[in-house]
Amino acid sequence: MKFTAKKEALVDKLSLCSSIAEKRQTIPILSNVLLKAEDKNLTIVATDLERQLSLVVSDCIISNKGETTVSARKLFELIRSVPDDTELSFEVVENQLEISALSFQADLAILPVQDFPFVDLEDHNFKILLNGNKFGKVLESTSFAMASADVRYYLNGLLFETAQKKINMVATDGHRLAWGSYSHTEDLEDRKLIIPRSTTLELQRILNIFPEEFSFSSNNSQLKIESENYNFISKLIEGAYPDYKKVFPSGEEQSLATSKSPILTALSRSAVLSNEKFRGVKFELSKDKLKILANNPNKETAEEELDVNYSGQDFEIGFNINYVQDSLNYLPGDEIEFIFFGSENSCLVKNESNDDLVHVIMPMRL
Repeated sequence: MKFTAKKEALVDKLSLCSSIAEKRQTIPILSNVLLKAEDKNLTIVATDLERQLSLVVSDCIISNKGETTVSARKLFELIRSVPDDTELSFEVVENQLEISALSFQADLAILPVQDFPFVDLEDHNFKILLNGNKFGKVLESTSFAMASADVRYYLNGLLFETAQKKINMVATDGHRLAWGSYSHTEDLEDRKLIIPRSTTLELQRILNIFPEEFSFSSNNSQLKIESENYNFISKLIEGAYPDYKKVFPSGEEQSLATSKSPILTALSRSAVLSNEKFRGVKFELSKDKLKILANNPNKETAEEELDVNYSGQDFEIGFNINYVQDSLNYLPGDEIEFIFFGSENSCLVKNESNDDLVHVIMPMRL
């Protein structure tokens, strides 16, 4: 096997693959990527047995066809280290992958191709075409609320839901919830799938690099996402996702509208003096005023008053400061709205003029 390619053609794709190939594995081959040089393209494959990502590199010159496997991490770090616009040569020589560029040469150990495991592709009974740009934006604005190691395994992922002409995504860790939606071009059958956390985060990275239209197919246990540049297969979390609609508060609404920047700045200052363990922050609301207060066991305090658009009742409510900061950071635009339902109920955070992305934050007793 022998081929040449520029750094720019490889580095992003190897970055994606190296995040799937396991760094600490009892099976050494899973730390490797498969490189397959064919007539016109190079294919890079990585797997951890539950996920498999295949990427096509068309911007390369194949001198000799062939395939091998090599450490994903070492290959990525070597290629990342060379200057931009550098052309690299790759050749399998005596059971090593020889990489050369400029005055640099490295010989990497390889493992037999026949030991590389592939994920079995199952029969899928659901398939749609999706807009990668729209899907990626909603994914990013909701996935931050996923749990990471909850015993309620179904929370360690993101709910993908289709209904009529809507694509919905929901994530929650039990203390906050993020719901996002966008319109599809045609009627869809009702489906609910739970995409694992690791797959969701990898899919975000893929769509940041390849925001084009893609094919989305699945059954109850497996998902496949495919475009002309990549093929991504993953297991799904099997089980029932909780009825997220019950999390949305109801009752008399009290709305606070403001610009995002001043409140984020105030929260970042308050975070310095909030309790490091509980991360509490108090909102005190009065007509057109929001006072943000934080303190810690050392009797250190922070207090800041902001001008806002608020005409509801005077009251106070506590939150985990990190949850409020996350919501504001993942909401696009600068005009945001808090909708309160009293000091004992959850609060909604959204863009003032957009109901297709809503975050729910539970209150915190301070």
